[in-house]
Amino acid sequence: MKKGFTLIEVVIALSILGIGLMVILELFSGGLRLGRFSEEHTRALRYASVKLEEMSIRKTLEEGEEEGEFDPDFRWKVGVRKMDLLPVEKEADFKRPAELYHIRIEVIWTSGTKEKATSLESYRTLKSETDEGKS
Repeated sequence: MKKGFTLIEVVIALSILGIGLMVILELFSGGLRLGRFSEEHTRALRYASVKLEEMSIRKTLEEGEEEGEFDPDFRWKVGVRKMDLLPVEKEADFKRPAELYHIRIEVIWTSGTKEKATSLESYRTLKSETDEGKS
């Protein structure tokens, strides 16, 4: 009797090895893809943070939207809305000491063939124009 592997045993062993290698390669490529997305997302959050800081040092805010680019890959949109927490009748003599603004910053970028986005939101108070004239 000869000792050794039959052809079917070799084919099965190579099939198992091939499947194992495919799984390992897919894990590596998935890890690289997640790493790239994480880097892009972190970069977008840094850009959004810088834009939020810029909005927080402005002397005045106006309601509306602005758009621009950080670089060719990343662009931004800023939306500013005045919040009305205490509805006051128009005839009332009450003057608000400060205005509350809602700021939403969205950073958009292209990753491969898909467009991705992330956003930051914050609130900011500013003295009313009538109060600034008194001080």
